[in-house]
Amino acid sequence: MTTLLLSTTDKQLQMLRDRQDKFGKDARKEIQRRKMIGYCDGTAIEKVDPLAKFDEPESTLGTSPEREYAVGVRRV
Repeated sequence: MTTLLLSTTDKQLQMLRDRQDKFGKDARKEIQRRKMIGYCDGTAIEKVDPLAKFDEPESTLGTSPEREYAVGVRRV
């Protein structure tokens, strides 16, 4: 394992983990090692604003388009 990765931040390791070479492999190993010992430097944590408004599409559950029924058939 590359000892250079021991001093990198979590955010830098996240960027390196997708590489398909020795550095990517070592970054994935270092991420796993840090998870096992419970280490987190806080740089890779995504912050979410609890007051942010999200545009949710209006639900169409329970509404169906108007249908034309044959003569003698009742809508239930």
